[in-house]
Amino acid sequence: MEEDVYYGDELPDLGDIDEDMLRAYLDGDVANPELDELLKAYGHDTAGEALSRVSVHELWENCLSPTFFQTLENVLPLMLLCFVFKLICSFSKTGSDDQDIPPWLMHMSSLMFGLLALHMFFQRGLLYLLFCCALSYFVLVLTNWRNRDYCGISMALFVITYLVACEFLIQKTVWHSLRGAQIILSMKVIGVAFDLSCGSMVEFPSVFAYFGYNFCVGTVIFGPWISFSEYRHILAQHRRPMKVMWFVKAVCSTLLALLCVVCSTCLVHWLILDNSFKWAVSFRDAQSFRFSHYFIGFLSEATVVLCGLGATHTNDDVKWDIKVSRPLSIELPRSLVEVVTNWNIPMHHWLKTYVFKSARPLGNFAAIFLTYIASAVLHGLNFQIAAVLLSLGVYTYVEYVFRNKLSVIFDACVQARRCREGCEHTYKQGHPYVVCANLVFGVLAVFHLAYLGLMFDSSASETTGYNMAHTLQKWAAFSYLSHWLVVGTFLFYLMI
Repeated sequence: MEEDVYYGDELPDLGDIDEDMLRAYLDGDVANPELDELLKAYGHDTAGEALSRVSVHELWENCLSPTFFQTLENVLPLMLLCFVFKLICSFSKTGSDDQDIPPWLMHMSSLMFGLLALHMFFQRGLLYLLFCCALSYFVLVLTNWRNRDYCGISMALFVITYLVACEFLIQKTVWHSLRGAQIILSMKVIGVAFDLSCGSMVEFPSVFAYFGYNFCVGTVIFGPWISFSEYRHILAQHRRPMKVMWFVKAVCSTLLALLCVVCSTCLVHWLILDNSFKWAVSFRDAQSFRFSHYFIGFLSEATVVLCGLGATHTNDDVKWDIKVSRPLSIELPRSLVEVVTNWNIPMHHWLKTYVFKSARPLGNFAAIFLTYIASAVLHGLNFQIAAVLLSLGVYTYVEYVFRNKLSVIFDACVQARRCREGCEHTYKQGHPYVVCANLVFGVLAVFHLAYLGLMFDSSASETTGYNMAHTLQKWAAFSYLSHWLVVGTFLFYLMI
């Protein structure tokens, strides 16, 4: 049959197509052979895209090399700022007899370098973060003056109000780009306020220390969250000199970050093509998202170490051992509980310290649920993230209680958390049946991760945040199988 050729006005009109259908098609949510033929007429062959694997040479030239070097080019200025800031901090020797630079000047340097980094990444968007920090300090001063016990509650209410207001008042693309930095800032100001409330922080922070902490160049863009007491170690850099292990930690974290970004952008999409089995594609999209998270985690390790933070002291020994995430524990999990605790270790510590422990008197389920609600609120009014986080809250609770009951019934080490050495179970970790049972639960955790993460794709909604329809449509394509499986697990738990 002779191939149809379109000339001039004979081209079909794309405007006649339903907008919602076209958006769903372009996002990859539905298949439409008629649209395939129509877009071919406009010279866009979607059916042939990503259906054949390119050669390794083409992969290197068109994706691996550009991604690696462009990412390195983008993050090098930030890393240079962190390094210069550490050099400046090295002249500060608080607590010693030869102090060279006053503390307030160090805090001001931290603020200035942090604002410069924010301007490089967000331009005028940094004003929203600066305004939030200024208002939060006013709230902190006012509440501390009236009643210090209410500093934490008042700060939490202020941050929630500010986040909700920004969702409606700021352009979506701008606010979406700022969301990561805003989460770190929110965690910092709430943490300081609760530390004042509970008495773990006695001295009220000066305005210089407060702004220097919130805009510390090593944490202001990608994180991680660090406590105010950890930040104060910038004033004692003579105890954290630039030795070999400091350099090794910074370089290794940077290289791992770059490896993760090329895996997320190139390798996983090269290994698993669009025409693969739908569960394989969902695993690929979820894994691509996870590797992008590992990229941020390793990069944040590098930046915080370069500015002289993220170390622990054992006597006179300094160990640069900060960990933001543990990819192996996520990719090869024992349980979803293990995934959650290793996803973002500093944030997990923050949620456990300031939310879970405060809500523990309400019961385990209420405490877990409120913890995930707090995490969802910090991430903004985003149905997709809220749905995933709340689903994870239910999943981890069901898994935790179900496996605890199994461990009692079979007297075996099959709990969601790994048993400590010398536990009272008859059947230990190395028993063949225990190994098989934990392996099955691990595979089930990978399945749930693929299902929950499949909507974190690279569709057009990525720059503004995904809506409810996108999330439900993705899950509906898989018949909500993961959710039904958790419901069945909970019912079985109740029966046994």
